[in-house]
Amino acid sequence: MEKLYNFLLELTFKDKKPSKQEIKNAIFRISDIFKNAEDSLPLNYMRDEELLKGYLLYFVPLTLSKIRSLFCELLMHPQVFDKKDIKIVDIGCGPAPAVLAILDVISNYRRQLQYIRYVGIEQEEKAIKVGEKLIKNSSVKGLSLNFNFINASAANIKVYNQLRELNPDIMIFSNSIGELFDKNEISKEDFLSFIRPFTYKNPEFTIIIVEPGTKKASMRLHSIRDELIKDFDFYPYSPCLNDLPCAALKANNWCYEERRWTSPEYLKFLSAVGLQINYLKFSYCILRKDKINISDTFEWQGEIVKNTSHLLNEKGKSRLWACWRGELIDMEKLKRDFSEKESWLSIRKGSYFSIDKYKFLSDKKVRIPKDCNIKILHNPD
Repeated sequence: MEKLYNFLLELTFKDKKPSKQEIKNAIFRISDIFKNAEDSLPLNYMRDEELLKGYLLYFVPLTLSKIRSLFCELLMHPQVFDKKDIKIVDIGCGPAPAVLAILDVISNYRRQLQYIRYVGIEQEEKAIKVGEKLIKNSSVKGLSLNFNFINASAANIKVYNQLRELNPDIMIFSNSIGELFDKNEISKEDFLSFIRPFTYKNPEFTIIIVEPGTKKASMRLHSIRDELIKDFDFYPYSPCLNDLPCAALKANNWCYEERRWTSPEYLKFLSAVGLQINYLKFSYCILRKDKINISDTFEWQGEIVKNTSHLLNEKGKSRLWACWRGELIDMEKLKRDFSEKESWLSIRKGSYFSIDKYKFLSDKKVRIPKDCNIKILHNPD
């Protein structure tokens, strides 16, 4: 990845070696706009040279790393990409960080995949030009990539009609749902009508939706998740363990991930000035038509639980919020019941773990007893 990051740096500053101050100024300028806009960028951010610099230096690696993490998660399952070619549509793709992430992952998880057909939908011409340069600079030995971009708004129904004949295997919405709903006044019903035709032909059709880890963006994402499951018979691959209505939504809460991130070397110094470069914060869902689930890859006994919070240390106990059986459950363990090598303390935000004993203290509160066997099944990175 560092080779790609170095190319981004060269592309941004046109082969001039930038100072730390120049990098900092470029990134903070676009970061401030993100904070003010909450879920989405202004439509003209790609046309402004200074904003574009910060976006390429920080937000492209950030998005790339999120998608990379999710494709690593997908490829845990032996049925994923178990064929020679795949077709990917990337809606609101920007400078195409998603396909760069996919190429990087596939270079490590080859299986029998030999050919990728990639189509990116993007309304900003400048983003397309940058994306073309980034893709041409990236290649995987023995893998053929056929790519093109469609210069159009992600809200244009004609685009979706145009893509039907492609019959994609994967459709990606990476930070584009906010653009669709907030700026184009697209309703949830409109969005579902866009997706509907793609759900008929391909029994392995996959939708990946990634959004910021804010309350508004996350709750909207999981509301869409519930509708796609109910109307089109999708099944979650991850992060959910079942197709029940989102437990966080039912509790008027929101669910997001925090995953470790190895940032580009040129960003390391920014941790001292308040920019988060150690973890990725985002909300997501991966939905598939074939009903496979990440839990298929676990060896477990008892009940599988998805942790949605940090471990909270309190007097005499520690607790977490768990997504379990379609509910958001307050789960605790008393410190007097800790063992010498306590697995409970290894649980991170986003962990999947199993338990074989538990005691309900109320409908939404569970205590883990001393003799419970806790097994960490997967800690997403």
